[in-house]
Amino acid sequence: SMIFQDPMSSLNPVMPIGKQIAEVIRLHQKVSKKEAQKKVVELLRLTGIPSPEQRAKEYPHEISGGMRQRIMIAMALACEPKLLIADEPTTALDVTIQAQILDLMMDLKEKLNMGVLFITHDLGVVANICTKVAVMYLGQVMEETDVKTLFSKPLHPYTMGLIKSVPHLDGDRTQELSSIPGTVPPLSNVPDGCRFAPRCPFATEKCHKEVPVLEHADDTHRVRCWHYEKIQEGEVAYV
Repeated sequence: SMIFQDPMSSLNPVMPIGKQIAEVIRLHQKVSKKEAQKKVVELLRLTGIPSPEQRAKEYPHEISGGMRQRIMIAMALACEPKLLIADEPTTALDVTIQAQILDLMMDLKEKLNMGVLFITHDLGVVANICTKVAVMYLGQVMEETDVKTLFSKPLHPYTMGLIKSVPHLDGDRTQELSSIPGTVPPLSNVPDGCRFAPRCPFATEKCHKEVPVLEHADDTHRVRCWHYEKIQEGEVAYV
């Protein structure tokens, strides 16, 4: 199942919430309307929605953004998936509600013995909830490892740039925030060689001409870079 980024645009504005969830249940399971409605209430209660019987009768515009995202989670769980794909599920929410939704998803993951594929650009979220990470750039995996290794020993210049650009509360506020130069090109204009080469501080002529393969730096760490060994040995550093 999948949870999309904007719950308001993912829900039908002219159909009650309970009816939308029941539709998913009845499409995939041979149950009566009454049984589907009962399961709707159970799912809403499971996702922490108060007064689920009443909420099931309401329309999307009558409830808050955080509540709508819980509705989307309930809908995604309706068919008891083995894998839940969450595409930026907290982007439109304030930080307090974000934390509640993330806690809910992790709690449901354990209760339902379900895998979660979390798509996000928020490294703070990655550090808090993920076990394995794949860093992607322009449609390719650039680096893949466990979350602890990624933050302590990143080997790809793109990963290093992302981590360096995160502001710190104890940072020097007189200094400009670090950023990765340039912009992501469109898929209609993919660069030759390494896709990150035009923005990479380590790029050489080889990087601009030859495509690096995703290879093992060790048993659990894979990276797509011609210079990862030099980075690994500390011969070059991201400035």
